[in-house]
Amino acid sequence: MSMHKFKRSSLTLALAAAIGSVGIAGTTSAAVHLSDNGQGQVLIYPYYTTRAGNDTYLSVLNSTALSKALKIRFSEGKNGRDVLNFNVYLSPYDIWTAAVVNTADGAKLVTADKSCTAPAIPAGGKDFVNFAYSGPALEGIWQSGGDGETTSLDRTREGYFEIIEMGTITNTAINAAITHASGVPANCAVVQAATMDMGVASTLVVGGQSARAFKATGGLSGTASLINVAGGTDFGYAPVVLEGFSPPAVENIWFAGQYNLPDLRFADLTSLVYYNGSVVSSTWYAGVDAVGALLMHEKIINEFVLDNTTLSGTDWVITMPTKRYNVPVHNPSLVTDATQLFSPFTRKFWLGGACELFQPVYYNRENYSIPFIYFTGQLNGELLCGTSSVVSFCKTPGLAINSSLLGSNNKTELGTDSLENGWLKMSFNETDISVVTGQIDGNGFRHGRATQSLTSINGDTYFGLPTVGFMVQDFINQNAAHGVLATYGGNFNHKYTARISRLHP
Repeated sequence: MSMHKFKRSSLTLALAAAIGSVGIAGTTSAAVHLSDNGQGQVLIYPYYTTRAGNDTYLSVLNSTALSKALKIRFSEGKNGRDVLNFNVYLSPYDIWTAAVVNTADGAKLVTADKSCTAPAIPAGGKDFVNFAYSGPALEGIWQSGGDGETTSLDRTREGYFEIIEMGTITNTAINAAITHASGVPANCAVVQAATMDMGVASTLVVGGQSARAFKATGGLSGTASLINVAGGTDFGYAPVVLEGFSPPAVENIWFAGQYNLPDLRFADLTSLVYYNGSVVSSTWYAGVDAVGALLMHEKIINEFVLDNTTLSGTDWVITMPTKRYNVPVHNPSLVTDATQLFSPFTRKFWLGGACELFQPVYYNRENYSIPFIYFTGQLNGELLCGTSSVVSFCKTPGLAINSSLLGSNNKTELGTDSLENGWLKMSFNETDISVVTGQIDGNGFRHGRATQSLTSINGDTYFGLPTVGFMVQDFINQNAAHGVLATYGGNFNHKYTARISRLHP
């Protein structure tokens, strides 16, 4: 791999090693797709934060009769760099819970749950780290190294996280070790051992049986809550869930707990998207593009409320979980730029982020529309610069009132020109963006100029950007009884529109 360009074929050997025999235990799926029942193989949680007095509480549930090996990855919000990853082993019908809390320097994970993790989570919790975004700046798409942004641990205080099922466990002895007896697993040391190997090439024998894991079968679900004790709010949400993630020919995608794999690049190369009453099946050169296709949105739609009488406020969370695999780091002060950008993103990353433009239109509650008014604080006017961004609504940017419920440092501030409430339509329709070395699409074609779209091998063009997220809002009752906490919080998923070129819009 060269120092300036991320080669998407870098996972070829890892994926080739994961090819197993046909007919193994577990179910197969034709393609990766969004779950229709909230359960699946991959859970994408759009946001965690410890800012502004918030803690983030989370859970993952195994509702099946099979034991599961899971990878959990926390990524900071500026460039999606890993701040903590490890394995969790869930026995049948088990649930694992934890919280992300603030520290003097950054954030850490704490848990009182007894389910097995590898490595083990210390009793006092595990601090998030900055290893993946510190050191010399590396040009290109890397998952570690300096990226032009701050290396402070403060950066770990907000971001997003993913939980990926690596496989099911059928080894009798390993199952017995991770299964709870009187509320505690029998022997977590078995899966925490340095010699543990459940991968497809494993020759490890445990209890007279192969330790290899079998195919992922889904059945995972989860929750997360952004809880502010002092503020009296609880913004709870469910993750975005993917089903059919692992390619049918892949036996398992297990990696030891100290490794940051697997990730979204391990997805099946075919995506299924429900669109205008039909199912669009698209094929891709890279698994991450198949995931991107599921999350592609031309418009995001949601409400805002900034009422004076309730001192209400509104923040939107917008996370792009495939951005880290498609956007290179490039120092603009360098004379040459050999870095490669991939669709559907249009800018490269450095101090201030990799900023994607959107076009907003405001509507009040009486069907009156107002075009984009103003924004502040963003590099060159591009609004969404982080992998996880928070759009904070306020009547006048810079004022504390009606601003920043989540306290994000990756914030775009939108003024509503005195509108107290209404809704916003956020459109991604940028085209013809100048970019050195062009933009490589999901079909391998290199465009001379960049656009916010993604085209598959079989010619399906998805317009917009791949996003997940939600809106939070709070209200304060100033007329409540003395001594009664009168703050209320609500959380609502974004609504979306999509456009795919091979079908009628």
